[in-house]
Amino acid sequence: MDATTTHYMLKDSLGHLATQFSKAVLRRINQELQAAGHPITSEQWTALTHIWNQGGLTQQELCERLIKDKTNIARVLAGLERLGFIRREAGASDRREKTVHLTPAGSEAMPGIAALVQGVLATACAGIDEHELSVCRRVLLRARQNLKACRGK
Repeated sequence: MDATTTHYMLKDSLGHLATQFSKAVLRRINQELQAAGHPITSEQWTALTHIWNQGGLTQQELCERLIKDKTNIARVLAGLERLGFIRREAGASDRREKTVHLTPAGSEAMPGIAALVQGVLATACAGIDEHELSVCRRVLLRARQNLKACRGK
């Protein structure tokens, strides 16, 4: 948007469209998780997925991957710990830094929850050509990288 712009068209804004899509998907995932009796939220699912895929992460790594501050990550992890899905361990080199791992219960739940989430995403992407989805992924990743690169300027 340049200095002469007098109106901002949300329908043309990549940020607005991405936000609206994200909110709709997360709302649907939360509904499906609840309907299936899973006691977690989409926010917790995202954290669990990163932990699951990496075989464990530090809380700081989760902050960076989820673009959340330490307080929010601590809250998400406390909820997952109460549910028995994760355990936190003192770091090997720095006892203050906690490493987060799935518990056996967390590992056991992940494939079924992943299938549920994949079903929601399949519904969201129904009728969209794979090439278009690939372009969309690349554009969103590049836009995120652009913002990450200019951090602190």
